[in-house]
Amino acid sequence: MTLHVHILGIAGTFMGGVAAIAKAAGFRVTGSDLNVYPPMSTQLEALGIEFVQGYGAEQLNLKPDIVVIGNALSRGSPVIEALLDRGIAYTSGPLWLAEQVLRERHVIAVTGTHGKTTTTAMLCWILERAGLEPGFLVGGVPGNFESSARLGKAPFFVIEADEYDTAFFDKRAKFVHYRPRTAILNNLEYDHADIYPDVAAIRRQFNQLLRTVPAAGRLIVNGQDGELATTLSMGSWTPRETFGLQGANVDWSARIAKDSAARRFSVQFAGRAVAEVAWSLLGEHNVMNALAAIGAAHHVGVSPERAALALKTKSDNETPAEVTRRIAQINRL
Repeated sequence: MTLHVHILGIAGTFMGGVAAIAKAAGFRVTGSDLNVYPPMSTQLEALGIEFVQGYGAEQLNLKPDIVVIGNALSRGSPVIEALLDRGIAYTSGPLWLAEQVLRERHVIAVTGTHGKTTTTAMLCWILERAGLEPGFLVGGVPGNFESSARLGKAPFFVIEADEYDTAFFDKRAKFVHYRPRTAILNNLEYDHADIYPDVAAIRRQFNQLLRTVPAAGRLIVNGQDGELATTLSMGSWTPRETFGLQGANVDWSARIAKDSAARRFSVQFAGRAVAEVAWSLLGEHNVMNALAAIGAAHHVGVSPERAALALKTKSDNETPAEVTRRIAQINRL
């Protein structure tokens, strides 16, 4: 019998991604949200996923086997009160994903206050061009792929790993559920003032993530970020490689061509040039994102040369620059 998963908050980029993965994994998927607009409404319709507007209790008449609750839902919502009263099984999106999909995968988690979506999209494309067909969940709809998420093939699964809280009944950061073997730490700044009182509270969540990465794994860390250095000093049990711009004392660095506005740069590893990137993206921040993606791809067996080629090679539809611009537009919606 096909199990029925009903997703509350299905139009969010994360929960919409969970829906796409659940559908691909063979579950019957339905859902609801307050406002369902493109691009997520288009994605859900293309996948044949039924959804309703609003959070009324009547949607539980669909009799799902389990309800997956997004973090936009809280006590007092009619559907939440009804499912609690009726004793219907429920879970969070991150935990459902961890138990049903990620447990059997080599998870590559991309964290950070800034740059998560772009870095995740870059890394997915690098692995795709290397023929690895990774599963992924990105916080947007990259133009290179048909949706924001896919089940993909084992062993690799790339996930944009958010530090926002999990659900009304689980106030831990989403990313503590994912158990990555490879983790990118892009940067750490104070954010999410609605749930974290100060940057120290966010550091504690990142420290919880570090406690889940095995000693056989790898951390790819921005070596120029002081908050990350402080977080690592709280405890780290995994080998790490650092990245940064030229002149920094790091493992992965970039020598940006003069007067190129960061459109051309050489990738250095352990002080030796290992690849050249030429693309249409601008800015040192995108160079940093690329270094993180290249470092993570290297850990799972993709050479820097091959990764650099993916970053500067057009897909069938869009260049990496166009993908990044599309993601930025989606995230502004």
